[in-house]
Amino acid sequence: MKPCLTIANGRLQPVSAGDLESLVTLLHDTQVRRYLCDDTVLPRETVAGMLAASDDLDPQGLGLWAIEHTGDGFAGIVGLQPASQDAGSVPEMAGGIEPLIAIHPDHWGQELASTALGALIAYARDALKLSRLVAAVDRPNTRSHRLMQRCGFATIGTAPGPAGELVAYQLPLDGGPAGTAKTPVARSA
Repeated sequence: MKPCLTIANGRLQPVSAGDLESLVTLLHDTQVRRYLCDDTVLPRETVAGMLAASDDLDPQGLGLWAIEHTGDGFAGIVGLQPASQDAGSVPEMAGGIEPLIAIHPDHWGQELASTALGALIAYARDALKLSRLVAAVDRPNTRSHRLMQRCGFATIGTAPGPAGELVAYQLPLDGGPAGTAKTPVARSA
């Protein structure tokens, strides 16, 4: 079972069927879906399938969490899942677990992404005892590249993706050579 995780200015709450409307709205936002969904408007049934897939991963401690911002409610999602098939041509990603993160644009620039990802990095290292995380980011997605670098991920290669080239990253959680696990701390205003 995934636990609820506390972050600065909020918490990460395991998703439930009650999050469907919020998730559909988030993933239909043009700025969010641009890279996360390869600019495709996902049908409601597909988003419901994402929630079901998260439930299937729950026994492993993986899946999706809703980012609940204190005072504002639902601000996005974050998750841990088996590495996508799109990055399968990068051998270092095989068998890896990768984070997923989507923040509503109203919350961009507030360190919410790095704070939420930092909480998942700590959870993956301390509770799940994972030795590494991997990630694949669309080449033009500069915000996500900066996030990966801030959190200690190092580039390990490239792969073709459905909408263009993906940059593959890895974060050793055991202090290995391809980067160090950094748990970001939110800046005070």
